[in-house]
Amino acid sequence: MNEVDETIYYKVSYVVLGGKYTGAIINVDKRPEVGEEVTFDNNVFEIVEIMELMPPVGNFAFLHATCKFLRKAKEEA
Repeated sequence: MNEVDETIYYKVSYVVLGGKYTGAIINVDKRPEVGEEVTFDNNVFEIVEIMELMPPVGNFAFLHATCKFLRKAKEEA
């Protein structure tokens, strides 16, 4: 396998603790890590847990990320 074929793409299911905020399913090309911030729905969340839902198939993987709300995202000027 050459290095181009080794890129793994992730479909991540983000679930927000507490039920107040809606989660999201987002395609990303870098595996998310605990402690990182992610922005969706004009809010910023911190990832507190990552779980692999199934082993990668080819260059595609499914992940579950549990998040907590941090703050509203800043508006673009």
